[in-house]
Amino acid sequence: MTKTLGVIGPGKHFIEKIYPILIKSDFFQLNGILRKRKKSFNDIKIFNEKNFFKKKFDFIYISCPNKYHEKFIIKALKNNSHVICEKPFSIKKNNLNKILKLSKIKKKLIFESFMFLYHPVFNFVKNIIKDHRYGKLEYLVSNFRFPSLDKNNHRYNSQGGGFFLDSACYLLALENYLFDKNKSSSDYYFQNIRNKFPLRGNIIIKSHVNRYYFWGEGQNYSNNLEIFFNKASIFIDKFFSKKKNEEIVAKIHCNNKIIIKKFKKINHFQEMFKVIKKNYNNLYFQDFHRNKIKNQFNLLIKNNKY
Repeated sequence: MTKTLGVIGPGKHFIEKIYPILIKSDFFQLNGILRKRKKSFNDIKIFNEKNFFKKKFDFIYISCPNKYHEKFIIKALKNNSHVICEKPFSIKKNNLNKILKLSKIKKKLIFESFMFLYHPVFNFVKNIIKDHRYGKLEYLVSNFRFPSLDKNNHRYNSQGGGFFLDSACYLLALENYLFDKNKSSSDYYFQNIRNKFPLRGNIIIKSHVNRYYFWGEGQNYSNNLEIFFNKASIFIDKFFSKKKNEEIVAKIHCNNKIIIKKFKKINHFQEMFKVIKKNYNNLYFQDFHRNKIKNQFNLLIKNNKY
């Protein structure tokens, strides 16, 4: 059975990456868009805010600037819709607590969109850490860094809120979904350089496994993960952001050899929607994502006092 979907604030990312998947979906039926500009989306009706929330949507996908996320998440839940929201899901604690409570009462999924978690390479990383095939995990290094961008880019203004919420957010999602916070204590150290908004920085997490995360603009482009075990090291390029159907490989350095593991070419946005379709009504799945959203928020405020 198809589910009606409304979209709030579709920008370039949504138009290029998400829209082509949704219009071909046998599960989602895109029935309305909340957008100020009347750009055409084929035959999909454009609404203002008042009229958008008069309609009933099974799901609402939120793609507007960060500072409006919480407002529209709350309105979507009150409208009895499941919510898929681009990162960061929330940046205000009072709103987050309200959202967590409301979604549980309504038995609705709230889901923060980190597509890299649904590519096979992420499960590969989780499994090799879990099964100890290369021995003890000692430390890891991950980067999500960019050259300087045009000063009119949204990351340099209040709409985007800086590169911390754009790139460090991915690194902290890796932290959130890869390490069990209940089994170890960690010390966090962070530095950032900012003008009006955070530009670049690093996060060091000292624990039984040390983690080193580097993020921001004004640097060589880096989008990778390197993991060090006592018997091998593994390097994965394009770990977070991937081009459509790009082949991803892991280079495993072990016993003086380099082993290349290739992963099938898939669209990780499409894989993410498949997981949502399969599990959205499962109460355990809903609770899992509430907890991950809460953990992600705590990591954000711990490492950046925005």
